[in-house]
Amino acid sequence: MKKIFSILFCPLAFFSYSQNIDSARSAIKQLCSEEFAGRGYVNDGDKKAAEFIADKFRKLNISSFSPNFFQQFGFPVIYFPEKTELNIDGVDLIPGKDFIVNPGCPYIKGNFKILKIDSATVDNKFLFEKLSNSSLHRTFLWLDELHEKTFLHPERVDAIKKNTIGAKGILYSNLEKFTWSVSTAWDKFPTLLIKKDKLKHFMIEMQILIESRYKEHSTQNVISYIKGKTHPDSFIVFTAHYDHLGKFGTALFPGANDNASGVAMLLNMAEEYALKQPEYSVAFIAFAGEEAGLLGSYFYTQNPLFALNKIALLINLDLMATGDKGMTVVNGSIFKDEFQNLQMLNFENGYLPAINARGKAQNSDHYYFTEAGVKSFFFYLLGDYHFYHDIDDKAESVSLIKYNEAFKLIKTFADDYMKIK
Repeated sequence: MKKIFSILFCPLAFFSYSQNIDSARSAIKQLCSEEFAGRGYVNDGDKKAAEFIADKFRKLNISSFSPNFFQQFGFPVIYFPEKTELNIDGVDLIPGKDFIVNPGCPYIKGNFKILKIDSATVDNKFLFEKLSNSSLHRTFLWLDELHEKTFLHPERVDAIKKNTIGAKGILYSNLEKFTWSVSTAWDKFPTLLIKKDKLKHFMIEMQILIESRYKEHSTQNVISYIKGKTHPDSFIVFTAHYDHLGKFGTALFPGANDNASGVAMLLNMAEEYALKQPEYSVAFIAFAGEEAGLLGSYFYTQNPLFALNKIALLINLDLMATGDKGMTVVNGSIFKDEFQNLQMLNFENGYLPAINARGKAQNSDHYYFTEAGVKSFFFYLLGDYHFYHDIDDKAESVSLIKYNEAFKLIKTFADDYMKIK
């Protein structure tokens, strides 16, 4: 029999929450500041963010599993701490705005020719063989047209895209905006992504300097908890990743929606639960390394600070800055009873316009907990927000239009789960 828990006789007016938009905005502004360098691998950005979160936990006087709230681990990473310069036919391009490189781009410096590859080069045997037999170590191949049609010889297209013909690198310019990421290993060759309006049909040469670096990066998850009153050995866990993409030379990737907003809500949850001891123990985990491949959450599931089978429910918070179009729940179609209860709470109180269910997805830090048998959800808000993994995901860009409503829904869902179990 399904257990449906709700708050039919507890209207919105009776809720008393210490969290508010101002505290969320303050946290997001700090996490997105130049000081934190995009919470990545330049200027100790992720370490500064971790200390900021740990200091918030200290001020709440809540418990830690370690003296400094940290769980240390490490991983390799490619990063771009110094010069990222590109000049094409005498025109300087702005890093992050006009151009970007593949996250695993190797160090590159020098002058190079630009060779535009069109359909004739691919489908004409003579021209393709001439290209394949040319010395291309001082040439970037411009491949925009290879995405626009079906070719008679797709194997030739594949060889060009994979650069098995030995060019110095690959160039694409059919982009309106960039999305970037993090790499833990070198790529075989550089790939340049350039804004559509920055290249003309006939380009001749470019000067480039990309000072990429490799390091074995030491980082940390940040973890705190509040001991439960009646069920101290059962945990409700809130998680959010605090890392982002860092910097590409002078270009800062602030990561306001992704995921300073989730960290802000995690901190608001800690503030709220610190006011009154909960029935269950409640843990708060801020993960590092999510953008590099869910590395912090994977490390935690392999090295838990309390047994994973003691986690009654895990709620992962990511992309919490909108909500005007509702919320999506990853694993909602797997844990159907809990999802139905969440929808009922939302319907009764009118928090968000819609709650949508998704199945399993390896797209945030809930994933490895799900794989380990933990009942886990990933909540993310939906709305008219067009910045993702780019330089425009700034603190001043986020609306937080349904932040309070989402907070109330999620906390009520967690509180009711403690009552019914």
